[in-house]
Amino acid sequence: MAPVTPTVSPREELRDVDLGDRRLNVRVGRLAAAWEAAPDRSLPEMLKTDGQLEAAYRFLNNPRVTLAKLLAPHVAATAQRARMGTAVAVLHDTTEFRFGGEQARVGLGPIAMNGQGFFGHVALAVGAGRAALGVIGLSIVVREAALNRSKPPQRPRRERTESRRWATVIRATEARIGDVHPIHVMDREADDYQLFGEMAREGWRFVVRAHTARQRKAKVASAAAATSVLDLAPTLRGFAQREVSITARAGKRGGQSEKIHPVRAHRLATLSFHAAQVELVPPTHQRRLAPLPIHVVHVAETDVPAGVEPIDWTLYTTEPISTSAEVLAVVDVYRSRWVIEEFFKALKTGCAIERRQLESKDALLNALGLSIPIAVKMLALRNLARSEPAAPASRILSRIELDALRVIAERRPLPDSPSARDALLSIAGVGGHLKRNGDPGWLVIARGFETLSTAVQVIEAERARRRR
Repeated sequence: MAPVTPTVSPREELRDVDLGDRRLNVRVGRLAAAWEAAPDRSLPEMLKTDGQLEAAYRFLNNPRVTLAKLLAPHVAATAQRARMGTAVAVLHDTTEFRFGGEQARVGLGPIAMNGQGFFGHVALAVGAGRAALGVIGLSIVVREAALNRSKPPQRPRRERTESRRWATVIRATEARIGDVHPIHVMDREADDYQLFGEMAREGWRFVVRAHTARQRKAKVASAAAATSVLDLAPTLRGFAQREVSITARAGKRGGQSEKIHPVRAHRLATLSFHAAQVELVPPTHQRRLAPLPIHVVHVAETDVPAGVEPIDWTLYTTEPISTSAEVLAVVDVYRSRWVIEEFFKALKTGCAIERRQLESKDALLNALGLSIPIAVKMLALRNLARSEPAAPASRILSRIELDALRVIAERRPLPDSPSARDALLSIAGVGGHLKRNGDPGWLVIARGFETLSTAVQVIEAERARRRR
């Protein structure tokens, strides 16, 4: 079965939005078309008249309009795509949405470095070949400001409260997808013993990276006493070695994020793989919980160059690990996590969500609801162009979009039977990308999609005129 990828226009997905008012349903279609045509522009740049701009502000601030309602058709379409696909994984991660300005915006909470905003916990479904299928779950977290600035909220209590979002979003995802039973892929923040136990009881498949600060203990069948998982993992049964390409990383915004994700250059690395089933011991404060049988996979870099932070992952999983192929499959599933990082870049750069000047949390969340389907489509095309460059562009773009692209792509003309990479480079060329600049970034892709969307609307209008 061929990988299933989005081929529908984001504004077409929004045609099924039900806001409980016919006029609002019509208005969301018009606004979605304008949003898709200029996703990285400000509202005054996006809309042509003062009347359209005022109507957009009223729409985004209308209490009948909510993120859940705007996103419902996209979530339903994502679930359908997942049910049609194979090898479905759901990538989970939390990102902060930070909004500038000295004046506090209504409903936003504090975030690091004296910022204001909210956190979005996203579940992104991907299919075979890491093809982006869409957002299947979303939870918004707004932290409360401390009443006494000298005494911030207790971090452990806040983390326990916020950690429930993992299980909540997974449960909702499982209900939406049905019998597909995806693999849930999570980074270190999801290293939570109670979460592991809940996922195991429910039969949910998962791959979660161990957090070095958790200091979990476990024992193998032959051991009398438990020891640190991180010390135990390298001693487990060896399965394979593999040479892999490690991508360059620019780093995060400083602070703790910079320590967790340090800057690195591209290199080839030789990795060794170890795995076994262990019995995970409950932490001291959760002794009432039973020990948990779980599979552990350890990935370590050998022959590390001087001055380089080595690759060293310990993964918890429910997936089988009896053979080298099964162990490597677990690692490959975890490596797909980078797709959700690219999705966040598409939202923040390609759709400029953090540059929105809206004055309330509710309006900003509605802007997020309009942006997510657009970011998914950009991500789907870019990922397909990378993973399967020769795949037909029609896997992502509709016939009318390909017709329009042939008209507007003067810098990088589209061939008669375009591949995904042909289409990506043509769209990026329309957005101003030059060959000498390497692979296109999210900004030129977004601007290329703007022009493409406008051209599609012109063609649609002309065809409708001819039919009349």
